[in-house]
Amino acid sequence: MSFYTSNDNVNIYYEVKGEGKPIVFIHGFGESQDSFRIQKRALSKKYKVVTYDIRGHGLSDKVDYGLNMERFALDLKELIEYLELKDIVLVGWSMGAYVIFEYINLFGEDNLSKICIIDKGPKTLNDHSWDFGLYNGEYTMEDGLKDLELIKNNFMEFGRKFIKRMTPYFDEKQIEIGLNRIMKNEPAILYKIWEDMIQRDYRPSLEKITIPTLIVFGGKSTFYSIEAGEYLKDNIKDSKLVIFHDCTHLLVLENPIKFNRVLEEFINNKNHNL
Repeated sequence: MSFYTSNDNVNIYYEVKGEGKPIVFIHGFGESQDSFRIQKRALSKKYKVVTYDIRGHGLSDKVDYGLNMERFALDLKELIEYLELKDIVLVGWSMGAYVIFEYINLFGEDNLSKICIIDKGPKTLNDHSWDFGLYNGEYTMEDGLKDLELIKNNFMEFGRKFIKRMTPYFDEKQIEIGLNRIMKNEPAILYKIWEDMIQRDYRPSLEKITIPTLIVFGGKSTFYSIEAGEYLKDNIKDSKLVIFHDCTHLLVLENPIKFNRVLEEFINNKNHNL
């Protein structure tokens, strides 16, 4: 197993497979680098595929500090420097998209060639200025505070609610499998991350993105509406929106063949005017 140690002494687990242009995949809330196992197996035949566990997740250290987007972005920067990666494609799914937004906020686009945002709007909470947030415009600060209480006091109930909302087609057996995955996390860690994430608003950051950007949304996503994807497209200069009409938030796993094809076509497109 491979780890690098961050400058604040956290061991971050990572995997590298294949050779060629580097693609770095960034997973979502409560998940791990294993989310991209299908992509890694297929795309590593042509590219250098890098996956890693965000601090507090998977095999990375379960620490109670640095559980915010700024530190996640710095961890990513340190990983890139540790592996000496150049001309990188960043792919962020769900919370991983926020890590990309924050990375560009802090460090700009140097050493990045392209980015891919998967089923994540620029703002989680819905309010008077934004109704394309989580749960297709329904999730408010009141809901966020209730979920923080659930994470703290009844983590299993939060996990079950989260999975049912994300994948309404799951039967009870599938829900239990998903619940077992999320229950491997420590509630105190996810509490801090959720608290940080729901307060973020990356709408002002979108104008900083000038490199080619692929935006992929699930047409049946119960997390973010197609309108959120269209907002990203309208506010990121060199961007393309692709809708997986029959998929939910889990589109990377639901239709991996199509996702891999769309991503590879995007990477290989030499015309930066998408």
